[in-house]
Amino acid sequence: MSTPAKRLEPFAVPGGLRGTLARLSLPELLRELQEREATGILALTSGGARKALYLKAGRVVFAASNMPTDRLGEVLLRSGKITREQNEGSVRALAQGRRQGRALVETGALSPQELWSAVQAQVSEIVFSVFQWDEGQFHFEESVLPEKERITVDLDVTALVLEGLRRADPASAMRGRELDGYLVLEPGSTPAEGLLQPWESHVLSLVDGEKSVVELCQESEAGEGQTQKVLYAFLATGILRSRGRKVRALDQDFVPEDTEMALVDSFNKMYRRVLAYMVREVGPIAESVLAKYLGAAGDPAGRGAAQRRRPRGGGARAEPRAAARGQAPRGARRRAQRAAVRGAAGGEAHARARPRDGARAGAAPTAVSLAQRQQVKGAVVLLAVLLLLVLWRLWPLL
Repeated sequence: MSTPAKRLEPFAVPGGLRGTLARLSLPELLRELQEREATGILALTSGGARKALYLKAGRVVFAASNMPTDRLGEVLLRSGKITREQNEGSVRALAQGRRQGRALVETGALSPQELWSAVQAQVSEIVFSVFQWDEGQFHFEESVLPEKERITVDLDVTALVLEGLRRADPASAMRGRELDGYLVLEPGSTPAEGLLQPWESHVLSLVDGEKSVVELCQESEAGEGQTQKVLYAFLATGILRSRGRKVRALDQDFVPEDTEMALVDSFNKMYRRVLAYMVREVGPIAESVLAKYLGAAGDPAGRGAAQRRRPRGGGARAEPRAAARGQAPRGARRRAQRAAVRGAAGGEAHARARPRDGARAGAAPTAVSLAQRQQVKGAVVLLAVLLLLVLWRLWPLL
């Protein structure tokens, strides 16, 4: 095998490739081997399962497995091609050193044509079973294929990957492989004629080099999960390729209009999303924790404590000066501003979670564990970034 491409460099070892399917999935690995027209044996392991795919010039010609369910007789039995008695007879012949397929032909259970078709089905099923693995390791070794296998097939990798992902559950197939929603796709170099089902052709027809993954999922009639899965299959096989990420101007996505009400509405939407995420992750405590962080963000360090320590007379002397300027007292203005922010960011949730004066409405303090603090950390950081964006947009209006 020639010098590995950059995609395969992290997995290169003397004489081949080695790595985990978590880092390089089976569809992507088979595509790379197909493009390089590699010849050798791809060994795949997961727990006690051991499977091997034999490739010749980038195409799958045979497969082997140590799992009883992958035996030729079991595949034929599940498909109804032979009876249980015929299968047991072929297993006895196998124990005597005879080939199972030949024994089934000699007993009249199969015709030669049915035997060749059965071997193709067996090889395909072994490949498809690996698509169901949650984890595993691979090792590809470039070598001359053994000649002991007298019945071989010639299976196209693109067709195998498409069918394998069709059979996989969308959630398991996309675990750790979620597509970037802003990724823009365009047609790739791999032809898809004769390989797609009608609904897959529908999804492919939506790709125009301008729409993002999110937009394609919205327009597809196949549902978001299945659309995401087939788009991943198209990318893995080269039917589609990435053109880049779709970036919109801030005014288009973040703020629909340059008005104060639009800014408040944008903040409210962002706050609701963050709050919903935190409630889902840490439970009802999310409201009080988020209110605490928002209060800290709206009150510079130490100012609140200094005001609480200030003698009452200080506030009384400040009020006449503010009244003379036609403004509300500083403390009143600050309280009003905080109330406005809290009202815009969820209203009654904050009024209920953080009373301004006195005890917390008689509620017992809630203990926040270290694990819960770690869980909300990401949401709080996200909210802080969103707040900064809102303030950046609001600054010219202040």
